[in-house]
Amino acid sequence: MQTTGLLLLLVQIGFAVHALRRGYPIYWVFLIVFVPLIGCLLYVIMVLLPEFTQSRVAADGARALGKALNPGKALRERQEALEISDTIGNRVALAEEYVRHGKLSEAIELYERSLTGMYRTDPVVLLGLAGAQVEASMFGPAKATLETLAQAHPEEMKSPARLLLARALEGLGEQQAALAEYARLQQTASGAEVKCRYAQLLSAMGRKSEARKLFEEILKDAKAGNRHSLQLNKPWIDAARKALG
Repeated sequence: MQTTGLLLLLVQIGFAVHALRRGYPIYWVFLIVFVPLIGCLLYVIMVLLPEFTQSRVAADGARALGKALNPGKALRERQEALEISDTIGNRVALAEEYVRHGKLSEAIELYERSLTGMYRTDPVVLLGLAGAQVEASMFGPAKATLETLAQAHPEEMKSPARLLLARALEGLGEQQAALAEYARLQQTASGAEVKCRYAQLLSAMGRKSEARKLFEEILKDAKAGNRHSLQLNKPWIDAARKALG
């Protein structure tokens, strides 16, 4: 028993020193010291394995753990960066973080405030604003924002912008126009979101057999996908599986 305790203490010391020397966040030291078994296990999985294997999945897990332990850190950093230097880049970064935290009104206000002077038709700001507006169910303003983007920068009307347009049209009840956008998008867009949203709209319009075919294609593609693809498309795969019963 004493030998096991001594071994764990040595492992704790070794991991804590490793974390400090490599400059990892201080919460790792607290986890290792105060929750030794779980802390050491998480440190092996989330830190040591990515170092030795360069595993993308493990690295993503480490970032996810960091966000879980300190969910507001990125938002505070973006806010502080904007206070120090009020640039378009810092505004966009903070607005994106607001969207990730569900603070849509703050994001929209920041995007709209950025559309002035030489940036009044900036494509990055317009696309970000349209995305926040769609998430906030402001479908009319989102459509208008995307029309401005199309007029000022037609080359920017690629898959992300067209998906937002399809969602805005669907939200406005313009089902046929939305269907046309989804149909075009699924020819070029990667991932399952477009196909799933297309199928969901078809189903809502009573075109059940067409929708079912698309849902089945999503599940078929999922079987052939790699782990990263499955993780990325999980919400849409789950939605397809639920729709098929």
